[in-house]
Amino acid sequence: MKTEIQEQVDKGIMLPLMEEFYTIQGEGYHKGTAAYFVRIGGCDVGCHWCDVKESWNAELHPPTETSEIVENAIKYSDTVVVTGGEPLTWDMTELTKQLKSKGLQVHIETSG
Repeated sequence: MKTEIQEQVDKGIMLPLMEEFYTIQGEGYHKGTAAYFVRIGGCDVGCHWCDVKESWNAELHPPTETSEIVENAIKYSDTVVVTGGEPLTWDMTELTKQLKSKGLQVHIETSG
C-alpha cells in the first residue's frame, strides 16, 4: 500500500527535490540567461557523462510540495529550468501548470 506522500509524488503534487538555485544558464540556446534551477532527484537512464550522478537516487531527496517550489522560484527569475536527474520520470503537469500560471517561462532539461 502506498503512503500518502508517495501518492502525492505519483500525482506530481510533491516532487523529490535535490536542490534549487538561481544562476546563469551555462548551456544551449539560452546560455547566458539568468534562471532559477530546480533539480529533481531520480533518474533511470544513467548516462556515463552525467555531471550530477548524486541526483539519480530519488529516495535521497525529500518530497517537496510543488507549490513551495513555485513560491521559491517566483522570488528570483522569470525563467525556470527544471533539470535532474531525469525530471520527466515524474509527472510535471502540476509544477509546470503552476509556474506558467505565474507567468514564468519553463525550460525542461531531459534525456529524451
